[in-house]
Amino acid sequence: MSLSFYVPVVILLEKEYRQFLPILMLYTMIRKLYLAISLALCLVVAPQTLYAQKGKSKTAVCKLNETQKEKQLFAYGFYKTYMNSLIYSQLSDLYMVIAKKFVSPSVMKKSVDMDADVLIDAQDCVEENIRTLKVVPLNNDWLCVSFLWSSPYKNVGTKRTVVYIKVKEQGKSFVIEDATTKKPDLRK
Repeated sequence: MSLSFYVPVVILLEKEYRQFLPILMLYTMIRKLYLAISLALCLVVAPQTLYAQKGKSKTAVCKLNETQKEKQLFAYGFYKTYMNSLIYSQLSDLYMVIAKKFVSPSVMKKSVDMDADVLIDAQDCVEENIRTLKVVPLNNDWLCVSFLWSSPYKNVGTKRTVVYIKVKEQGKSFVIEDATTKKPDLRK
């Protein structure tokens, strides 16, 4: 923990510095606002990052039509926001709000049954997951979401986590209908 986190605690303990309490509260509100705005920007910045991913790709999975591009952008923005809300405690309620809106009840039930989040194939999330996030369309409905996961242990290497999600249109938006770690049969 950095020194900046210890300073507010010291200020609150000393009576002559209680006048700084409103400033501390303002600082906390600004920080939460900054995190919320940065999450919203994830949805705006997603297209630029996806085009950068396309340039790095060695093989083309399929030629994308407009709907596939929209699904890819949706999935990328969803995962960025979802993962950020899992990492930062100030946004702890956000992941449930967006999951209820954009994830089908059957996928939510899978998470409860497995005692782990099927959308990330884990119980928690770290910043490295977001930095290495990639979303690649496989066919009209299925997308491959992947990210790196490093272990704090020296004898355990970095692994790429892969989750396959099925995205369908629902009204003017999309919903994640299925999530699995097993590669789906794309011929269906």
